[in-house]
Amino acid sequence: MKSTLLLLFFSLTASMAMAAEEFTLPLEIPIVPDARLAISDAYDVPGGGREEAIARFGTKVPRQDVMAFYRAALEEAGFQIYSSSDKAKYAMIAAKRDDDRVTVYFRDQSDWVEADESEFSVKAVYNK
Repeated sequence: MKSTLLLLFFSLTASMAMAAEEFTLPLEIPIVPDARLAISDAYDVPGGGREEAIARFGTKVPRQDVMAFYRAALEEAGFQIYSSSDKAKYAMIAAKRDDDRVTVYFRDQSDWVEADESEFSVKAVYNK
């Protein structure tokens, strides 16, 4: 029984890692290298015509490097940063390009990631 559970655990872990490598964010937003996908979802925004996608990642990359990465990546993709915050427990960047909106959050701790990781999440709202 234990060996069956271990095999199942390792199979699920391997398939989760494979899915993380194949995962792409909408709007051609890049993912910080060496980030680990924790969870993702996409759904229709009420009112129709728009979709919202969110992905949470675990990382050991320092906060300032993650936020600098996304600030540069979003600006390079034609987004305008219109809001940002850097608080004790989290940082945030909000950007827009036409009707598209992207928000990146960085949290030092989270229930979604491993104990030795920080979490960053990317939320995108865009036309279908």
